[in-house]
Amino acid sequence: MGASGMASADVEVDFYGLLDLFAGSRESAVAADDSKVLDAGGMTTSYVGFNATADINESTLAFAKAEMFLRPDTGDDGRYNGDEFFARAAQVGVQGDLGTFAAGRVSAPMFLPVIFSNPFGGSFVFSPAILHSYQGGNYGATVGDSGWSNGLTYTSPSMSGLTATVTYAFGEEEGEDSENKFGGNLVYRNGGLMLTAAAHSVKQGALNSGDSPGFGESGGLAAIGGGAFSITDQDAYLVGASYDFEVIKVYGMFHSLNTDTTTGDVDVDTYQGGVDIPVGPGSVLASYANSDFEGDIDTERKTWTVGYDWIVNEQFDVYANYMNDDVDDLGDGDTYGVGARFKF
Repeated sequence: MGASGMASADVEVDFYGLLDLFAGSRESAVAADDSKVLDAGGMTTSYVGFNATADINESTLAFAKAEMFLRPDTGDDGRYNGDEFFARAAQVGVQGDLGTFAAGRVSAPMFLPVIFSNPFGGSFVFSPAILHSYQGGNYGATVGDSGWSNGLTYTSPSMSGLTATVTYAFGEEEGEDSENKFGGNLVYRNGGLMLTAAAHSVKQGALNSGDSPGFGESGGLAAIGGGAFSITDQDAYLVGASYDFEVIKVYGMFHSLNTDTTTGDVDVDTYQGGVDIPVGPGSVLASYANSDFEGDIDTERKTWTVGYDWIVNEQFDVYANYMNDDVDDLGDGDTYGVGARFKF
């Protein structure tokens, strides 16, 4: 390297992750009975990853990141069989005074605002906000996944507490340049206040570019609506807020989806409210969400969860949650469990 006159930058690599397991019972609103389980991801989907950085100059660095989900209850990789190996993230980018630019498998613009707007964060088991927005992840009301493949994303530096993110994902359809995903979000933080807004537009041709489409799959709206169909496009927006009064933290969210399908349109409006109340060494958590489906599916879904999260230290916590999920004309299910998370 020296003989050729090239300089070698120092590279720093961080390895990190989180493992989450719980024991209890799971029952969906459409299930005939419950299942006793030792399962993964009660509060956070387990993952491991690395982030490598190298300085370009005094104010700019290059980075590469790869993060994979896993199921510690079975030792399998991914959230389910057939999941992308680095489904959580796989990016190359630059970060500096003007913001962060990344390319690859990037975060979907709607996902983090949902997490910020409810007390159960990104729980795909117990968070009513996540269940109603994503209906269990890849197969949900929100088209796509928590991450977008073939994506380009830019996040601004903080401007008096406000950050803005814009994301574009290629559909990679021959001769179909407009078949893509596009979205963005705003997040404002000032003291105990958090405000967020997000929107996306997804076209049919972008649905086969590494992200499952969401409709007509088991566990998704086909299970709720009783039919199987495919989407043609979707427009969505979200507004959310939280405020920490110290004695209680309150959350609120409104999420609206307009989805065109091969058999008709489906409109879904979701409201969610929640609280986080410090009690002893942890917090009492509670959340309620209501979704109204109109169009090709005409129903209502109501979900509430209560729980306690005991913070042992910065790396380790223990939780206990109980959830009831009710879909009109189909039934209801109760899910509960006691689990623990360790992050490193």
